[in-house]
Amino acid sequence: TGRKMPGRRWSDGLHQAVEAKEGVQIDRETQTLATITIQNYFRLYQKLAGMTGTAETEAAEFHDIYKLDVNVIPTNRPVARKDHNDRIYKTRREKYNAVINEIRDCHTREQPVLVGTVSVEASELLSRMLKREKIPHNVLNAKF
Repeated sequence: TGRKMPGRRWSDGLHQAVEAKEGVQIDRETQTLATITIQNYFRLYQKLAGMTGTAETEAAEFHDIYKLDVNVIPTNRPVARKDHNDRIYKTRREKYNAVINEIRDCHTREQPVLVGTVSVEASELLSRMLKREKIPHNVLNAKF
């Protein structure tokens, strides 16, 4: 996923093999004393509750695994989002240039914009392109 996981180690010698390959100090293998699945961990509690904007799509899983219902709370205002048709580009460069132009237009109008990418690398590439164009932005990914 690209996310750092301090304190986590692979088991069955895999972590030591990677440490050897990378030429770093090889630490002893850790010993797992107990494991539990997330589902069984949650079953230890008599009451469960939560809130998310994406639970409705997983309602069947919440019911099957946890015997929980999902209640949808309607928005208090109509959805303001405008959905547009997909745009297809021949090359990645054309696609990213179009994204940069769209971001520039939003920035000119002082309109905030959130851009999602499929990877840390893609977010960093987009950030470099925005810097080159002198478009102020913040990056939020698994590294930052």
